[in-house]
Amino acid sequence: MPEALLLIFYLIIFIFLTSILKVFRMKGLPFWSAPLFLILKFLAGLGLAWIYSNFYSDRSTADVFKLFDDSKHLYAAFDQHPEDYFRMLTGLASDAPYYDRYFNQMNHWFPSFEVNQGLYYDTRTLIRINAFFRLFSFGYYPIHVLLFSFLALWGSMLTWRVFSRGSALNPKLLMVSVFFLPSVLAWTSGVLKESVVMLFTGMFLSGFFALAERRFSFRNILSLLFSILGFAVMKAYILLAILPGALAWIIVTWRNFKQPRLTFVLTLIVSAVLALNIQYLIPSINFMETLSVKQQAMLRLAYYTDSGSVLFVNPLDPRLMSFVRNWPEAMLNASFRPWVTEANNAMQWFSALENLVLALLTLVCIIFYKKQDSPGKLAFLWFCLSFVLVLYSITGITTPILGTLVRYRMPALPFFVLAILMMTDLKKMVQTVKKLYGYE
Repeated sequence: MPEALLLIFYLIIFIFLTSILKVFRMKGLPFWSAPLFLILKFLAGLGLAWIYSNFYSDRSTADVFKLFDDSKHLYAAFDQHPEDYFRMLTGLASDAPYYDRYFNQMNHWFPSFEVNQGLYYDTRTLIRINAFFRLFSFGYYPIHVLLFSFLALWGSMLTWRVFSRGSALNPKLLMVSVFFLPSVLAWTSGVLKESVVMLFTGMFLSGFFALAERRFSFRNILSLLFSILGFAVMKAYILLAILPGALAWIIVTWRNFKQPRLTFVLTLIVSAVLALNIQYLIPSINFMETLSVKQQAMLRLAYYTDSGSVLFVNPLDPRLMSFVRNWPEAMLNASFRPWVTEANNAMQWFSALENLVLALLTLVCIIFYKKQDSPGKLAFLWFCLSFVLVLYSITGITTPILGTLVRYRMPALPFFVLAILMMTDLKKMVQTVKKLYGYE
């Protein structure tokens, strides 16, 4: 009962904050939209936890629970050895063997199968965040769901603001692409790294676009730097995916949107050539080798965990032709798989139906294609497409497990849907539908 009262107390506080803070106000939508979105995300997070509780027997491998459960061992130091707690929380001088008495009790502090290294090293950060939240939650899981949902909603609001300025689409359409895509709603509402990634995405977009427009302020600079640091620690591949488009956006904005299409294409080509040949400039960095090692680590993980959604892909080796050969299949996998015919359980059906809708929307976009009516919109469209292209390429090539792939591609999904909406002549589509059904 005391835990339930504490949850209600926090829920009231966060509903109040989303009602009064400026960052949660959405032009063109009612004032109660943000509080409603928070409640929906909180319920979605609880629903995700229910699914994992009822359909996954091993809690120690369930993504929504495993890092939360590990955090209790770090938090246990707070009462008896608070100095240990804060050193482990911050990572300062916590690598001594002395701290192994805490770390060895955790299941996921030390990476297994070499998967949580390099581009995907993020489990310890999530353990630390959960250990910090335990100061306020006292270990009550629904409060963690609420806190993660709030962070994700904050990032979504910042993203919505940038999308609104860049696309000039109807606020309700933007609302769907940012808040109500099933994968985004589900994975950014649980006690998962995706919730924090959503916050970093919004902060990066907000800070970066402000600086690109020469709106220099301490808040914008801090937002950009904090998001870059967060990506570097948790999801470095997302930062790598968004940087080429960000660089091109800077160029076309500061040159008053001259030749945006050419600028983005050339920037992507130069970035790809540099990434795939950087070992000749900096011998200690080999991007192709890193990606090939990552793919093999994922395949080993699928084997040892008996994953039921592993893809049969060509083994990747650190040669350019190997990447060229694998890239078309990687893009297809990241964009539209799993197919409906591949779904074997509730979670796979969830993703497969969403992919079916995305495929249909893509087809509608091709049929009712619309050119952008201003260089600014064209540049923003190319920014979205650039992020989708690079992120889908990285995740599709390195992640041959469908259940993992749908989560790794998730940060680019709102950009994908927004790009489709921007390129679709919605008025022409509606008129065509009316004619087909005899309304005109």
